[in-house]
Amino acid sequence: MKLVAFFALAVFVHGPLSPFLPTAFEATLLYYARFYPPWLLALVGTAGASLAEAVNYRLVDWAAELPKLAALRAGKAARWSVAAFLRAPFWTTVLVIFSPIPDSAVRVLAPLGKYPLPRYLGAVALGRYPRLLLVASSGALLRIPLPLLVLASVGIVLAGLGWRRLQRAGLTEP
Repeated sequence: MKLVAFFALAVFVHGPLSPFLPTAFEATLLYYARFYPPWLLALVGTAGASLAEAVNYRLVDWAAELPKLAALRAGKAARWSVAAFLRAPFWTTVLVIFSPIPDSAVRVLAPLGKYPLPRYLGAVALGRYPRLLLVASSGALLRIPLPLLVLASVGIVLAGLGWRRLQRAGLTEP
């Protein structure tokens, strides 16, 4: 039953709300590493995240066709970004998904560039599995207490919000 909840959480936190939950899944993964082998958590997490990415792809594709957003899609910056992404879409996706770089860009550029969904999901899985395996393996070794995981996750979110507020106030460089 815990693995079903873990899968559902992977789908939820990698879905459209993922920009608002930047550390939720990693903290959960570190916690679950007490109960399951890292390879299994990485596999289930990758499956859940891939399902969420398929939904994200369809949502972005749908939204891009809306008349109000069509002008943005036709803009110079969007065309340049899509063209740059399409030079190496598979490996760009793998690298971004594996790295700590926010994956919002590839999440938008793949459907805008009409990159085939099966290839996109393959790249997502290839980047996500080793990342999750690394985090889960760390959790199996470190056994970080749950209150500390929650505190660290909340701290990261609050730091990000504070930084954003400072940028809006003009107190930092963008």
